[in-house]
Amino acid sequence: MINSNSRKILTNTPLGKRHLKEVLGSTFAGLILSPQEIWLVTAWFTDFEILDNRSGNWSYLNASWGNRMVTFIELLETAVLNGCKLNLVVNETKTNDSALSLLKNKLVNEDGFRFEISDKVHIKGLVTESCFFDGSMNFTFSGANRNDELVTISGDTHQISTTRIDFSNLYFKNYQQKTKAIENPVVEIEEDEDDEHDFF
Repeated sequence: MINSNSRKILTNTPLGKRHLKEVLGSTFAGLILSPQEIWLVTAWFTDFEILDNRSGNWSYLNASWGNRMVTFIELLETAVLNGCKLNLVVNETKTNDSALSLLKNKLVNEDGFRFEISDKVHIKGLVTESCFFDGSMNFTFSGANRNDELVTISGDTHQISTTRIDFSNLYFKNYQQKTKAIENPVVEIEEDEDDEHDFF
């Protein structure tokens, strides 16, 4: 998916934001085709459009998507349903409730999905067995579309291995998966509270 060289994406322009979405979308396409374990640790977590399937070019990944923009939640769901193991850690805040409830409802019966809510999380990172997205961006609508972010994408095996070990040591110590789906989740992908905190 990504070579061993690191690269940085600065999202202070529309081109930078589009580049980030393209790289993130193609990374998930690779994960859907060749499943790996995913760690997603993000203080703030909302849904947002990411993969442009209006031409139908990505429909081979999931025929049910149709010709439209595919969201981050849908990519996470498809990745897990195709064999990825997803470890999701988010902060304890109402901002995350809609996206987390939606994902829990979609994956409630899947052994490959577990989540943890913590009031201490301020880390932002997505790491698989072959790449690491690190930087200032929360995985939210604002992080992907509004804020100026600096994201580093690395394929360095030592950095990936160390980060996965660190995350494993930090999270899921007292893990108990809830199995009951949340009914009628409210999904809003337009707003999150990133913009209310100038330190994000």
